[in-house]
Amino acid sequence: MESKDDEYWNDTANKSFNFDDDEVAVLEIPSTNRQSLFGEGTASEVNYCSVQNELPLHMIISDANLADVLADQSRNEKALPKGISLDEEVKLLRKKLQQFSYAPSTGAVLAMLILGKPCSLEMFRSLHEKEELLDEAIASGNGNAIMKVVLFLERTLKKKLFYRLLQTRPEAVSHYVNYMSIRLRVTECTDLLVFLGRHHEASLLQFSIYVRSTTNIEFKRQRLKKIYADYFSQPGANVFYAQLVANYINLIEFQIAEQHSNSSTVGSILDSSVLNTLFYVCGKYKWGDTSLQTNENPFKLVEAHQVAQSQFEWIALNERAKRQAWLDFEYIFEKKAWLILKQKSFNIHIPLDKTILRLFALHAPDPVLSNFLGKVEDPQRRLALAKKVNAKKAIVDALVALKDRTELESYRNTLDAGTEERFYAENAIKSLNNKWKSDAIKLIK
Repeated sequence: MESKDDEYWNDTANKSFNFDDDEVAVLEIPSTNRQSLFGEGTASEVNYCSVQNELPLHMIISDANLADVLADQSRNEKALPKGISLDEEVKLLRKKLQQFSYAPSTGAVLAMLILGKPCSLEMFRSLHEKEELLDEAIASGNGNAIMKVVLFLERTLKKKLFYRLLQTRPEAVSHYVNYMSIRLRVTECTDLLVFLGRHHEASLLQFSIYVRSTTNIEFKRQRLKKIYADYFSQPGANVFYAQLVANYINLIEFQIAEQHSNSSTVGSILDSSVLNTLFYVCGKYKWGDTSLQTNENPFKLVEAHQVAQSQFEWIALNERAKRQAWLDFEYIFEKKAWLILKQKSFNIHIPLDKTILRLFALHAPDPVLSNFLGKVEDPQRRLALAKKVNAKKAIVDALVALKDRTELESYRNTLDAGTEERFYAENAIKSLNNKWKSDAIKLIK
């Protein structure tokens, strides 16, 4: 009769060490149905069969460890020959039991972890053995093996000793930090980073987690203000990140204040991005009023959050165009000259082609389209764009710039008689004829 110990070693379903349910869900589900903890799936995190088809075997496991795996498999999978006597069977079973009486090597255990085979790590009791196991797992490059060993050490070592082991092993820290951040174990993750002297990472981790983990805007504001006070306002804090967090807090407070003052229309901007808030501000702002020096002024909001000028122009253009507020374009794209205040210059940071086509899609009137088309310096390009958006006056102007009288007369004939565009084309032809005659007289003289 077999003893309980025999049953234990002969039954592969037994495990002496199990992870928590949430850990098993990540570490032991098939690689084809899961996403890597640390970004895209890597060669170290896919199952053995898929790796075998894609990578050479020596890149996955060393020759020595492979030999241990094959020896272990041959012991586990070797069937008893048929027709042997009871005494011979007892001898074979006794021999097999003797083989299992010796603890497997670190390489053999690691190979079992890589292959996803159930195994116990409890035989690694001394600190030296655990340290060697962790180093072997890191050397293998297998993310799942590293995480299983790290979680075993987390469970069996005191926290300070566990942190000291990780201190000189950045690969293990990287896997462990990602593992904890995904599970929102914020306090533990922050403690580790602070212990390692990585204060900036700890503060940014808390900032990013609280930004994305809650939709309660008031709770988020309070947490971010505490993080700012605890980390970013301290001496030695990164100035860039400190300003980034301060700007985000100001944005949230502005959104909350707007909701309290006009909750019927601004609920959609609460906890929204800077660009969505800018779109809202562009719709509320009285264009031309330069006295407003708060975030209710789109120019001040752009300055405070360092929004690119091209982004601001595109958002303002779309918002004003949707409201048919075409005259406000003057305040967006025209800047006053410093020396002559009455003189203005056209200034745009987004491609003119894209701007003109967008205005046409938003049903901009012909004068607006002609104004932007007039800023296109190349007459051939201007003519092509004008034809795309059917800007009649702009087409005439482009043909005049090209001095193509034949094409201009042909286009004039396509316009309805008595319309403003027809008169404009006829006057352009007369002007072009007069200029041609004047140039001819100059050549004769």
